[in-house]
Amino acid sequence: MKNQTGFIAFTSLIVIAAVALAISTSVALMGIDSAKGSLSLSKSQETSAIAKSCLEEALVRLRDDTNYSGGNLSVGNGSCTVTVSGTGADRTITSVGTIAGPPTYIKTIQVVIKKAGGSINVLSWQEL
Repeated sequence: MKNQTGFIAFTSLIVIAAVALAISTSVALMGIDSAKGSLSLSKSQETSAIAKSCLEEALVRLRDDTNYSGGNLSVGNGSCTVTVSGTGADRTITSVGTIAGPPTYIKTIQVVIKKAGGSINVLSWQEL
């Protein structure tokens, strides 16, 4: 009887340890997943800010130079490519912000404007 009591105690200890290990592993994996989600959200917001910054820079350059057609800019931890299409008063500006990875984060913003003299009127603003 004494041997069986030790065997039951040992088996119970192993089962309890296995359950505790499973719970702690699950909690650790949820924490890692949450951290990945937070990093992804942060990088996404940063990429959006880069695209918006480049778009604003393009608006200023287009206001000062009617022939501005876009280009590449470095902003913070990323870069962006700006293209300006259209002629005359109506123009479409596309800004693509990028943060290199892995993974690579990309945000595209497209704005349609009407240029009248020294002022610019935004007709539409679309995040793609």
